[in-house]
Amino acid sequence: MISYAGIANPFGTGTYSVEMNSKLLRRYRYIHEQLFFCAAGQLPARENWHLKAALGKHLYEDAEAAGSLRRRIQELRTSPMLLQKQPNVTLALLFEELIHARSDLELLVGVYRVVKPALLKAVTQHMTDTQQLVDYPTVRLLKALSSDLREQIAWGEGMIETLQQEGESLELAAEFENRITGYLDAAGGISGEQGTSTHVPARWRSGKVYEMPKQAIRDVKKMGTPTMGRTAVPNLPEDPLKIRLIGMMKARQEEMSAVENLASVIYDQKLMPWEFYEDLARHLWDEVRHALFGQAALEAEGIDWMSLRQYVGGYDPLIEKLPAQRYALLSIGFEEKAMRRPGKIAEYEFCRDEAKHPLMERFQDYDWADEVTHAAFGRKWTPELFGEDLDYVRQVADVELAEREKLFQAWAKQQETGTQ
Repeated sequence: MISYAGIANPFGTGTYSVEMNSKLLRRYRYIHEQLFFCAAGQLPARENWHLKAALGKHLYEDAEAAGSLRRRIQELRTSPMLLQKQPNVTLALLFEELIHARSDLELLVGVYRVVKPALLKAVTQHMTDTQQLVDYPTVRLLKALSSDLREQIAWGEGMIETLQQEGESLELAAEFENRITGYLDAAGGISGEQGTSTHVPARWRSGKVYEMPKQAIRDVKKMGTPTMGRTAVPNLPEDPLKIRLIGMMKARQEEMSAVENLASVIYDQKLMPWEFYEDLARHLWDEVRHALFGQAALEAEGIDWMSLRQYVGGYDPLIEKLPAQRYALLSIGFEEKAMRRPGKIAEYEFCRDEAKHPLMERFQDYDWADEVTHAAFGRKWTPELFGEDLDYVRQVADVELAEREKLFQAWAKQQETGTQ
C-alpha cells in the first residue's frame, strides 16, 4: 500500500476510544512493572546461572516497556496520578503470589508459561483492534514490546526444557502454574476482557510478605560453593601478565554479585520515581553483561570457571543495610572512584597495550564506558535516597568502604585459622 504512508485500513474506526485505550495500556504498564519487581526480588534467590542472567535482561526490558507505556498513556489525556493505581485487587494478588515462587521451575512456568504468553496475546490483539492511523504511536510501541515478549517466552521455554532434560519434573511446578493461571482468570485476563470475578481468590502463599534472601544463592550441584572472598583461577602458568589478565576475567565474572545487590535495591526501595527504576534496571543489566563478559573470556581460554568457588561478597554483607547504603557503596564508593586513574582506564590500557588480548580489550573498553554511566546514576540518585547532598553521600560511601575492608579482613583471618 502506497497511500497513507503504508498504514492499512485508515477508514476503520477501530475498537478503542482514547479513554479505553488508556485504560488498557495502564493494565499493560502495571503488568510490566510488576514483572520487573518480581524478577528483581527473585534474582538473588534463584540457583541457575543462566536464569539469573536472563532475569537481568528481561527486567531491563520490562522497565523500558513500562516507561514507554507511561509516556504514551500521558499522551492520551491521562493524569499522571492514574499511573500510581493498580487495575484491580485480583491482578495485584496475582503478583503478590508470583513473587513467592520457591524454585527456578516455579518462577519459569509462572512467568514464561502463564503471564508473558497471555500478555503477548493481549498486545497482539490490541495492535489489530485499534485504529491504525490515529493510534499509530501505540501500534509502534506495542510492536517493540511484542518482539521482546516473543524472545523472552522462547528463552523461557528453552530453559524449562533444559531443566527437564537435567531431570527436574514439571509436576513439581504444576500447582504453582495452575494457581497463577487461576488468579489471572479471576482478574479477567490481561486486558480484563473476561470480566473480573466477583469471587476474589484466597491468598495462598502471600499471607507472609516476601523478603529478599539473606544469602545469594548459587547452584552448588553445578557450581563451586559461595564464598565471601574473591577467588583466583588455580594452576596458571608463572606469567605475571597472564595471571593478571585471567584475574581480570574472573573479576568480571564475579560481577553477578553486584547484580544481586542492585536487584535488592530495586525491590526494597519503594515509592521512587519510575525514572529511578529505569536507571537502576539499566545499571543492573550492564552488570549482568559484565559478568557475561568474564564468563565469555574465561570460556574462550578453556577455563572451567563454574567449578570454582562463587563470589557473593557484593550481596551477602550488604542485604541488612538500607537500600541507600547498598547503592551508595556500589555507585559512589566503587564506580565513581573507578573513574580516577588507575581505575578502569588502566584495566583497559593493560588489556590493549600489555596483554594484547583483543577480546578483553573490547570488553574492558565497554566496561569502562558503562561505569561512567553508573557513576552518573549514583550522583543523580543517592542524594535523593539519603535526602542529603552529594558530599554527604561520598562520606557515607567512604565509611561503608572502611567497614567493608574490616569485614573482609576478619573473614580472611577466619579462613587462615579455620574458624567460623
